Amino acid sequence: IFGDRNSQTAPAEAPNPPVFDILPPATNQELLTVTGFASEGAKVEVYQDAKLIGATAVENGKFKYENLVLISGENKISLKAISIDGKSSDFSQTIAIILDKVEPTLEVNYPKDGQEFNSNNRVKVEGKTDKDSQVFANGFLANVSADGKFDVTIPLTEGENQIEVKALDEAGNAKIAKLKVNFKK
Repeated sequence: IFGDRNSQTAPAEAPNPPVFDILPPATNQELLTVTGFASEGAKVEVYQDAKLIGATAVENGKFKYENLVLISGENKISLKAISIDGKSSDFSQTIAIILDKVEPTLEVNYPKDGQEFNSNNRVKVEGKTDKDSQVFANGFLANVSADGKFDVTIPLTEGENQIEVKALDEAGNAKIAKLKVNFKK
């Protein structure tokens, strides 16, 4: 009997803060979908830069908030769970997401367009990009130093060779440079 009486009069506890699914640290897309897990029956409030921008329902312990509009630069996203009886959780962790729509810089210093090779069927592609960008030459991943200098050795076939060098930043922006070289045995 004591247990029953206690359960009826005990105040409902606040829900646990929602938990994000993995979000990218940077993106080139203005619209973001935020998903994750929260207490069943609650709703999730979504905050952008500490301002409430919307809410979404929790179904089967999961939530999905679509079309969050990111601003250029850093966006700090946090969440709160609100129980059916209106109790609010603490804030979730805050996730910072950078909206970056600018393509990385890309400079190919070697080889030069139209250059001819005849002794070695491998060529070292060298240049410079933004730090934290990845570079591929004909699909081969280059080594990129902390200051953005890159190099990668690629094979050449007899005759004219197209070389496509692609720099890709954290947000998914790409810049491509194309050149042709010739290889004669």
